[in-house]
Parts: sequence; C-alpha cells; structure tokens
Amino acid sequence: MNFFILKIQTTYALLFAFGCLLVSCANPIPPEGGPRDQTPPKLDSLASTRNFQTRFQKQDIVLAFNEWVELKDAFNQVVISPPLEHRPQIVRKKKTIQVLFDEREVLRDSATYVINFGEAIRDLTEGNVAPIVFVFSTGDYIDSLTVEGKVVDAYTAKPVENVLFMLYENLADSVVRKDRPFYFAKTDKEGAFKVSNVKSGKFKAFALLDQNLNYRFDSDAEKIAFLDSALIVSGEVPDVPDSLAVDSLALDSVAVDSMAQDSIVSDTLAVAADSVVSPKPLSPKGLVMRLFEEQKPLFLRSKDVNTYGLVKLTFNRDPFDARVTFDSVGQTVFFETEKDTIRLWYNVETDDPWNVYVQRDTITDTVAVRTGLKESFLATATLKAAAPAGGPPVKQPPGTPFPVVFNHPLVAFDAGGIKVLEDTTGTEVQPNLQIDAVERRKLLINFPWKDGKSYEIRVLPGAVTDLFGLVNADSTSRKLTAGAAKDFGTLTLKVKNLDSTMAYVIRLLDKSDAPLRTYPVSGTDGFQTTLNFFPPGTYTLELIEDLDRNGRWTTGNYDLHRQPEPVQRKILEELRANWELESEIDAGF
Repeated sequence: MNFFILKIQTTYALLFAFGCLLVSCANPIPPEGGPRDQTPPKLDSLASTRNFQTRFQKQDIVLAFNEWVELKDAFNQVVISPPLEHRPQIVRKKKTIQVLFDEREVLRDSATYVINFGEAIRDLTEGNVAPIVFVFSTGDYIDSLTVEGKVVDAYTAKPVENVLFMLYENLADSVVRKDRPFYFAKTDKEGAFKVSNVKSGKFKAFALLDQNLNYRFDSDAEKIAFLDSALIVSGEVPDVPDSLAVDSLALDSVAVDSMAQDSIVSDTLAVAADSVVSPKPLSPKGLVMRLFEEQKPLFLRSKDVNTYGLVKLTFNRDPFDARVTFDSVGQTVFFETEKDTIRLWYNVETDDPWNVYVQRDTITDTVAVRTGLKESFLATATLKAAAPAGGPPVKQPPGTPFPVVFNHPLVAFDAGGIKVLEDTTGTEVQPNLQIDAVERRKLLINFPWKDGKSYEIRVLPGAVTDLFGLVNADSTSRKLTAGAAKDFGTLTLKVKNLDSTMAYVIRLLDKSDAPLRTYPVSGTDGFQTTLNFFPPGTYTLELIEDLDRNGRWTTGNYDLHRQPEPVQRKILEELRANWELESEIDAGF
C-alpha cells in the first residue's frame, strides 16, 4: 500500500512538471541573467507577405517574425501614405503583425503605398524596435523618389514635432481643405520629415499641425506652412517595371517656382524658392517649411461698464488692430492696453449718455456707457498706491527712474509732498518728478542714485491727484538700494547690411522672450545702440523684416498667399556684471 501511494504521488509530480513546461512554452517569459538582448525582431520573409510588390491586389498583410513581438501605440506610430479612407485594423497574433484592410477600402490605381510602422513593433524581452517599412504598388512599378526637409516655427525657428508634411497632385488652393493628400509624412522631434517612394510630378506642398487628425486644414487654430508655387519632383522611371534599387531612394531634383511658370533645378537636393520665404527655405537636406498660425479675426469677448470712469474691453487676442472711438461729451479720456484688454479711463462733468465704438475690419461694436454712476463712485472711491511686491528693497539701476504705481490715472502732483530720503541719515534730496506719458498710473521719480546708497521714497497725503479729482489720503513709502555701476553691464547692439528701402523692427528679448526694448528702423543700412547699466543676463536680439510697415511681426495667410514676415534671432553671449558686451547681427534676409 505504501508503495502504491508513493507511485501515485510521483506520477502527479511528473504531470505537474510537464504542465508547467507547457505553460512556459505557451507564455514566453523574458530570460533572467546573461547579457542584455539588443537585437530587434527579424522579419521572416518566407512566412510574410512579400514586400515591394507591384500590381498589388487588396489583401491582408502579414508580417512574421523570428520571435514573439508586441504592438505598441499603433494609432500614432503606424503611418500609411497615401492615407486610406478607412483606417485598417493592425493586430498582433503570436509572432505576427497583421494589417487588415477595411472591406470598403478602394486602393488608388497606379499608386505606391508606404506603411511605416515607426516604433510600434518591439520584442517582448527588451523592447527592441523592429524598423519595418512595407511598400507596395498598385501599378507596374514602385516609385523611388524622396522628398525630405524640416518644419520649423516661423517666428522662433524651433523645430516642430508631429506636423504632417503633405503633397497633393491637385494644385488648387482649396485642395488642402477638401481632400486628403496623395503623400504625407510626420515630423520627428527635430522637425525632420521624409516622404519616400514618391513619383515624378508636380505637387502642392503643405504642412499642417492637424488638431482633429482628418488630414484637412479646417480650423483657424491649426498651424500651417505652404509653398506658394508648385513643387516639382523629377526622376526617371526604372527601366524594369518590377525592379527596385532600394538604396537608390533619393530626391533627384526638386523645384519651387518663384516666377509665373514652374521650373526644374537639375542638381540633387537643389531647390529654388519664392523670394518672400526667409530665412532661406532650403538646406542641404531639402525643404524648410515655416509653420505659423493665421491671425484670428478680432472680436470683442466681453465689456465692463459697471464702474464709473472705466470702460473695460476684452478681446479674443491682442487688439493691436482695433480702432476705438467715442462720442464727445466733453470728457477727459486716457487709454491703457494690456495683453488682450483695452481700458478706457474717463471723467465727464455732465452725466449725459454716450457710446464707445470698437471698429474691427468692417464691423463696429457699440458699447453704451452707463450713466448715473458718478455720484456713488465718488462717495466711496479712493486714490492709493498699488501694493509693492514683497522681499528686500529693490536694487535700482543707475540713471533710471523709480516708478510708484497708483490705482487710477494721475493728472497732477505736488512736488512738496514727495520726499526722497538718502541713506540712514535721512538726508532729503531733490528728485525729478513726472507722470509717465503712456502709463499714466505711474509716477516716475528720477535721481542720480549713488552707488550702494539706500533711499526711502515717501508720497505724503494729498501729494498726487487723479483723473477724477481725488487725492491720496494715505502716505506711501517705498525703499530701494542703488546698485553700483559695477553690478551692471554695458550692452551695445549692432545690425548691419540692412536694406535702406525696407522697414525693420529690432527687439531685445529677455530669457522668456518678453520684449525689453523695441526699435522701429527704416531708411538706413545699419543700426546701433548702447544700453548702459543693464542687468546681467542672457538676452536675444531679434530682427523682423517689417514688410507691411506696421511696427510688429505679421503672421502669414494662406488664402492671400502671404508668408509670415522673416525673422532672424541671435542668442547673445551672457552679459556679466561690470562687462562691456558688443553683439552684431547680419541682416541676411
């Protein structure tokens, strides 16, 4: 009996071990220990659908590998060009990846299709990527030309990722809004794109940051880039229809017409471009497409007339092109613009009704100013200084005024009620005082501040008067320390080779691209300015070719065939304390 029980137990153990072996065979487990596997899965060509087929008939495509694989992020990684009308199913089955065409899909005649799997196919152990590209043609031969290039932001010149670069056989302007492209590719992290297996021909070239993934420019919020004229891709058709020299994929010749007719440049990777595209639209690697967002139509988002003395108009964007007028009823008015908002400060003697008019393009918005608010406003309103930022006393650059900001526009001040005390001794000094001509809520206090000295500014009660005739009821105090000249630097900016017939905007930007200085320039071939006592830091010098002479950068417009204005930028060497830095930029538009 004991022998029989032992035999049964041994049999169960063997069956258990055999079952474990079967499970391990059915479920691959990454091996432990040993050198790391760095070999990607290899395609088993005998068990796979033949690549580079011609006269291809719609069929399921099977890619078989020498090991188990996984399919990762196929929706974003797998790119099919020309795009299909119906997205196919892409599935993994054991050691295969399968592309299952929708039964409704109709492949184009005489077209070469490219299925680029990107980084979607990986092995199970280390995630090694199998770089698979499947190519087939519904015609007699596989097209073998390549168009490649880069997409950069038109303003910053930084590369833009995940942008569709698209080619259309139809050259009509409307095609980018109505039809899907014939060829396309997506940009990588460096903004680079490459469209392979392109046929010879003439194409419309267009780039799109596609927000709704429909391959169409159908939203004014989508960024685009375009060439004004046809892109000509030229190359010879292979002598033997069914053959393909895979390593010969090259951009034989590409041309972008800058005149009325299309032209072809025969040199490899050579392109002629429309003269308004700048910086130069080409590099040795191909096209450079400058991506931009069209200017949105301006509209009034909100209006606030509930406070006497202030009409607040908020727009959907910077209202630089808004024209604001008003009925004249003897009022005093000051305008103030900040980002997307225009503030119209007013004071009127009589409480008569009047309107403010906001004109934008051909549309005029009428804003009725409320009456009957003045008496209650004056009964409670106060003029006071804005609260200062916390922290230690401000380090004041030599030779620059110190601003004290109030809550209402100022119209007058009493110099006797504004004291500037120097050092711990409290010696009173005589400053130069003025109200800022543009930002009238600022009282500017100027004095030849002495290196390292501390100062206290006191604005006594009744010293300043605002637009409404109110005076400050409370005393205001501000403290600052005068920075030594050696704590600052001297920055000289130069721009050479300007076209004296053109207009430019030169700007100095801080590290966050906020403008610190702006200089409109025209009628000269050079520019130079020196900034003394400038804070140490890293700055960018920006040069805009102001084609429409409006004093700012103007974006492009597809329907008007207008490219965004050319911009050059140069990150300057770091300005250090007690240094003199001279920086020059060549206007190479």
